[in-house]
This record gives sequence, C-alpha cells and structure tokens, in this order.
Amino acid sequence: MRLFYKRKQQKQNKQNQNKENQNKNKWIILLTIAVNVNDESEYRKNLYKRQILNWLRYTNYYIYVIESTGVDLNITHERLKFVSFELPKLASSSQGEAASILHILNIIKNDTLYIDCTHILKVTGRYFLHNINGVLNNCVPDLDVYIQHHHHHSIEWQNTEYFGIRKMLLENFLLTVVNEGLMEHKFYEFIIKNKLKFIRIGPFVNNVERGGDKLIIRQL
Repeated sequence: MRLFYKRKQQKQNKQNQNKENQNKNKWIILLTIAVNVNDESEYRKNLYKRQILNWLRYTNYYIYVIESTGVDLNITHERLKFVSFELPKLASSSQGEAASILHILNIIKNDTLYIDCTHILKVTGRYFLHNINGVLNNCVPDLDVYIQHHHHHSIEWQNTEYFGIRKMLLENFLLTVVNEGLMEHKFYEFIIKNKLKFIRIGPFVNNVERGGDKLIIRQL
C-alpha cells in the first residue's frame, strides 16, 4: 500500500513539474550588430566580439547574431549561429535593424531551437545584460512583451536597446518599423494598439556608449 501511494506521489510530482515547465518561457537571444559603420570598424569589431563572448560565457541561452555589413567575426560555438549579409541602405537605423532581424528570421525559421522557443530577447549587440539569466528565469511567464524600463509616455516612446517578445508577434511588429519608421515609436504603438500584456525588466548596469550620440546609459 505504501509503495502504491509513493508511486502515485511520484507520478503527481512529475506531472506538476511538466506543467511548470510548460508554463515557463523558452528564450533565445537575438543580437543585432553592424561592424562597418563610419570609421569605427575596429572598435565595433572588438566590442561585438567581447559582448558575444560574454553572452556565451555568462548565459545558457542559444545566441543568434545578425550582422548587416557583410563582416564575419569568426566566432564559433555550439550555442551560436552567426549570420552576416550586406543590408541595402534604408531611411533610418531603425528600419535597417528591423530589416536585418527579418532577414535572419527567414533563415532560421526551420531551426529546431527557433521552432521550440516561445520568446525572443532582442538586444543591440553592443550590450551585455548582466544577470539576464536570473531576470528571465524569475519574471512572470507567458506575457507578450518584456520591455525596457526607459520610456516616455508624452511622446509615445519605448526604448528598444533590448526587448523580449512572444515569437509569433515579432515579425508583424518588425514590418511596421520597416514600412513606417522609428522602432521606439512603433513599439510603443504596437503594445498599446494590440493591448499586449507586458512587464518592464531591468535596469541593467552598463558602461558602453550608444552608437549615435555616444551617450552612456548607466542604468540600461
């Protein structure tokens, strides 16, 4: 009789564990980089290499990297897929980043890891988010978006140095950016218009300057 109840309890525990695992997000990381920009090629190359290695060393996620100026950083790892192509010049960097992500999504759409994931964390490749493992493992699961804490309601602006998004929503969002303009405005609009469920994550300690105005956002 005791053996019967022990086995029954073990079965129940396994079912509970399976249910818990089903409710958790399955993340992959998508880094966007562009090496040959202005006269910063060497600086960018070294920065991107360092940050990609940080993602591989300090997280257990699979890392996809899309490089949009035709440069290969020659990093190989079992948890890394690096894609490089030359992106035609578009009206804004936002449109270029969106087009780059759409390009790699088309390439990886049949990858098992991509098919199995539920959410994608897009990060501008110059940044590494310290303790992102702990943040994603402990945040509320099964939401539509996980957004950066920097935002400005008055101008309908949501920062996009990083954001997490349900996989099935990403392509539709990116198409609005490619067709209509700034990612920060379109992301704010996309969240509101579609009544998406979200939480804010971060901030993350940062000492790397932005690509445009060279501002360092200490609490990214």
